[in-house]
Formats: sequence, structure tokens, C-alpha cells
Amino acid sequence: MSDEIAAESHETGIPDYYNDTVTDYDAWSKEGYLHYGYWRPWLNPFSRRPMLEEMNKLVFSKLGLEELESGQVADLGCGVGAVSRHGSRLFPNLQFHAMTLSASQVARGKQLHRSEKVEYYCGDYHKLPFEDQQLDRVFYLESLCHSTRPEEALTEATRVLKPGGRITLTDGYLTKPLEKTSKLFRFIVEAVAHNWAVPMFHEIEKGRKWNAAGQLKLVEEFECGWRLGPSALHASHLSLIHFLKLAIRRKVTKWQWRHLRASAFTILLGLYRTNFRYHVMVFEKQ
Repeated sequence: MSDEIAAESHETGIPDYYNDTVTDYDAWSKEGYLHYGYWRPWLNPFSRRPMLEEMNKLVFSKLGLEELESGQVADLGCGVGAVSRHGSRLFPNLQFHAMTLSASQVARGKQLHRSEKVEYYCGDYHKLPFEDQQLDRVFYLESLCHSTRPEEALTEATRVLKPGGRITLTDGYLTKPLEKTSKLFRFIVEAVAHNWAVPMFHEIEKGRKWNAAGQLKLVEEFECGWRLGPSALHASHLSLIHFLKLAIRRKVTKWQWRHLRASAFTILLGLYRTNFRYHVMVFEKQ
């Protein structure tokens, strides 16, 4: 199978995953957040929403949204658009564009929408519906991991970004090639990635070199995996509770079972600090 065909085959499975699990994520966040939370001192580790929204604020800060008097921001791989809605409430002077491959997520996002300045798109972030240099900021929050062509996605994002604009990537990364890790680690990481419709997490060293044919420059990067620990611990008992509810209901799709299996392995994956870490990378268009 060619790389192009393999990529297309993978990407057609992503909408199926999110279409089947769109309501399951309500167990994680009633607001619609699909990502992990960011803990900092004085935040209650037993309350998920403040940690989830602290992650949003971290991304917004690294994008420099507070510096913009007006502008347009793209949330690529947006889920149900919860991060964009939160951003619009914090920065009402900005227009947010939220894109996902899942029609169910778009529909759910519109159900949750109130008066925020957010436009929703069902589409592929490798082919954006925006004009050249239309956007001021772009972010991928735990979403670029779904791409088998990350450099192509970033090149397309760079096309629609104004000079001086920023892109943030927030995700888990392998610290070394997968073939150089143990069989046990490969089993764990594949149990998480494949059951979350992720082909495989990208290698951080390759990520540092992404530059959209010389148009992007990495201006900041840091690892913050331990900050995710408190919110990640919530996943284990929530997965068990949700599993019991689904088992009683006896109406479970294939992707729902796979999603629960992945969630059960995330704590183990996070403990493999030598092989897997969570990074925030900030790029700027030259």
C-alpha cells in the first residue's frame, strides 16, 4: 500500500471514531473539552474544568492572543469547538474558525454554541478553506497527532497565516524512534494510539525540524507532561464508570470500546517518561 493510500485509509477512520464517541466525551467534559488539563499551583486537582481551561489559556498565551486588537484564529482539529468558544469569550474582539473532520462534532458544537464568535467547518486541515495570509494565529491542541502528513498540514496552515503569525502544537511525542523502544512500550503506545484513531505519535526530534519549506521558525518549546498528571488520573475511574454504563446499555459501537481501551492505557503511557513526553511548540511565520 502506498503512503498516500495508507494516509487516506487512516483519515477516513477518524470521522468514524469521533462520530461514534461524540457523546462519550460528555463524561469527560460537559463543556465539550477533549484534551487533557494543565495543573498549576493553587488549582484544585480534583476539579477537571479549571485544569482543562488552564490548558486553553496556556495555548492562548503562547499564541499571544492578548496582543491582538482584532484578528482571526483557527482551531484545527477542534473537536466540538469548546476551546474556540472559550477563546471567543476571553477575546471577544477575535473571530475563531473551528475545523474538524467529524460532521457529528460540528453538529454537537453548534448545539453547545451560544453567542460566541465561532464559525464551524467540517473539513480536512490539510486543505483549508481560507485565503492566503487570512489568519493571524493557528493552533492544534492534541490534533496534529491524527495526521500522517504533519509537514503538509503545517505548510497549508502557513499558507493561510500572515507573516509574523504564530502556530502552536500541543501534543504527546515519542522521544525516540518506535523501533528503538521495548516491546512492552510498543504494546502500550499502540494500544493508546490505534484505539484513538492516531496512526502513531510523532517523534519530537522530527517535530522540532518542521519548518514548512523554510517559512516557519521554532521560537519556543517546553515539556509539561507532569502538569497533565492530575487530569490524567481522572481518566481511569471515569473510563470504568462509563464502561459499566455502556455494558448495562448493551449498545456499544466498535469505536466506543476502542476508545475506552485507549483511555485505560494512558496512565501507563504517561509513566514512560524516557520514551514519551508531552510538549508545547510555538512556531512563527517568517
